[in-house]
Amino acid sequence: MDTSPPSSAPSSAPSSKEKKYDRQLRLWGANGQNRLEQAHIALFGATAAGCEVLKNLILPSIGRFTVIDDKLVEEADLGINFFLDQDSVGKPRAERTAALLGELNPDVVGGFRSDNLENMLSHTPELLDPRTTEFTHLLVMSPVPTPILLQLPTGIPTFFVNSLGFVTTLRIYSPTHTIIETHPDSLVDLRLFNPWPELSALVLEKTRNLDVPESEGGMSDHQHGHVPYVLLLLKYLEDWKQLHDGHLPGTYSEKTQFKSMVMDKMRTNVPGASEENYEEAIGAVMKNLRNAEISSETKEVLDNPKCLNITSESDDFWIIARAVKDFTDSNNGFLPLSGATPDMKAESHGYVALQNIYRVKAHSDAAAVEEIVRDYMNRLQHPHRDQIDSDVIQLFCRHANFLRCLNYRSIADEYSNSNDEHNKAVLAALENWDAEDSLIHNYVALRGYQEFYTSHGRAPGDTSSEDCDADYDEIKRFVCQYLESVGYTKGVGVRCEKMLKEVVRAGGGELHVTASLAGGIVAQEVIKIITQQYVPVNNTVVFDGIGSRTQTFEL
Repeated sequence: MDTSPPSSAPSSAPSSKEKKYDRQLRLWGANGQNRLEQAHIALFGATAAGCEVLKNLILPSIGRFTVIDDKLVEEADLGINFFLDQDSVGKPRAERTAALLGELNPDVVGGFRSDNLENMLSHTPELLDPRTTEFTHLLVMSPVPTPILLQLPTGIPTFFVNSLGFVTTLRIYSPTHTIIETHPDSLVDLRLFNPWPELSALVLEKTRNLDVPESEGGMSDHQHGHVPYVLLLLKYLEDWKQLHDGHLPGTYSEKTQFKSMVMDKMRTNVPGASEENYEEAIGAVMKNLRNAEISSETKEVLDNPKCLNITSESDDFWIIARAVKDFTDSNNGFLPLSGATPDMKAESHGYVALQNIYRVKAHSDAAAVEEIVRDYMNRLQHPHRDQIDSDVIQLFCRHANFLRCLNYRSIADEYSNSNDEHNKAVLAALENWDAEDSLIHNYVALRGYQEFYTSHGRAPGDTSSEDCDADYDEIKRFVCQYLESVGYTKGVGVRCEKMLKEVVRAGGGELHVTASLAGGIVAQEVIKIITQQYVPVNNTVVFDGIGSRTQTFEL
C-alpha cells in the first residue's frame, strides 16, 4: 500500500482567487488587480447612484471602501436604493449601506462614518489631505454646494456624480494621469521598412530560391506555401528597391503596384489555385508598409517637461519615459521594438524562428532602456532606485508607442466660472453645427440646478416647495447668468428649456434605473483611473436616459 502523501497540484494550476476573478484578470491582468486591491474609495453621500457605483467596485474586489453620510434612512430611500431595507429606517444611512454593500464580497473591507464633506473639510481636513489621508480616490455624490466643490483637494483623484431623474453627469478629476497599458487593438510593429541585421539575415536564409520552380531545384509547393508572410514582404521589398533605385513603395499607387508584384509571384498551380501566405502578404501591404513612426500621444509624453526635467522626486513613469526618449534619440528615432507578431500561415518551426527574432530584438531594446533607467536612478539618488522592476520597464517598452498622459482641469476651475478653457469648451459645444441635439444642454441645465441648490439648500421642484413655476423661473435665471459668463449671448434654447423643466419635475429625486446605469458608467471610469489601464474620459460624461444617449466633453 502506498503511504506517500498525495502529489501537490501543478504550479500552473490557477488559485482560488484567480478562478474567482478570472474574467476581470483577462481585462486588466495581475497589475490592474493589484492596484484595485490597494485602493480605498471614500463615498460621500449614500445615494442610490453612489451605492450602485460602490457595488460595481466591490464585486471586482476594490481593497477598501468607506461610506460617509450624515443622514438617517427614511421610507423614501427604500424605493430607490436596493442597499437599504425596512429594518434600516431611522438608522444611520452610512452604517446600513456599508453593512449591506459589504455582504457582496468578503474580500473587501468596508467601513462608514456619520459625517459629511463640508464638516470634514472644515473640522478634520487631515482626513482629506493628500499627504495624510488613507483615501486613494473620492466619490462625491450631488448635491454639494458650489463653495464646497471649490475646496475639494487637488491631490486625490475625484469623481463628482449627478444623478437626477433621467439625467446623469460624471465629472472626473485626477492629478496628472499617466497610462502605459492603453490596450490598443494591436501592439504589432513589423518594421518592414526598417529591418535590423538579424531580421534581414533570416529573410535571406528562409527565402533562398523562393521564386525558383521546384522542378529547377526550388522550394516544394508545401514549403513555398508556408513561408511566413512577413518574410515574403521583406524579400520582395528588397527586389522592389533594386528595380526602383533603392526607393521603397511609399504612395498608394506604388503600394498597389507592389501588391501586384507579390501576387505575380504566387504559385497558382496548387490546390485552391492560390497560397494563403501570399494572400496574407497582399492583405498586409497597405497597413504595414510604412516607416516606423512615433504616435502623437507618445510624442506628447516624451516632450512633456516632466519627462525632460526628471528629478529625484519624479515618478517611475517619467524616469522610464526619459530613458525611452534617450534610447530613441540614439536609435535613429526608433522606439524600443514591441516584439509582438501577428498570427500567420506558416509551419511552427518557421513561425517560431521569426517570432524569436522579434522577441530577441525587443528584449535587447528593453535591456538598453533599463540600463539608462538604472543610470538615471543612481545619478539622481532616486528613492526607488532599488525597487523599480525590470518587468515594468519591459512592459513600458512593449507599449512605448501607445503611452498617454492626461492633464485634467480641476473641478474648482470648472465651477469658479472664471476658467477661460472651460468657457471656450462650453461655448464651442453650444455653437457647434449639431448643438440642437447635443447633451451640452443637459449639462447647462444641471449647472442651473447646482446654483439653485447652493442658494436655497434644496432642489428646484422639491415637494416641500409649493411653487414649482417660481422654481423654474429662478433656475432659468441661473442658467442665463451661466450662459452669459461663458460668452453665449443667444439665451436659453428650446432644448435647454425642456431639460430645465425635467430638472424641476424631478424635484431632486433619483430613479433607480438611472442610478443603476450611472453605477456602471462611473465604476468603469473609476476602474480605469485606479488600474492605470485603458483611457478614461477627460473629463465629463453626460447620460440622457430619455434618449438613451451618452456624450463626453472636456469642460
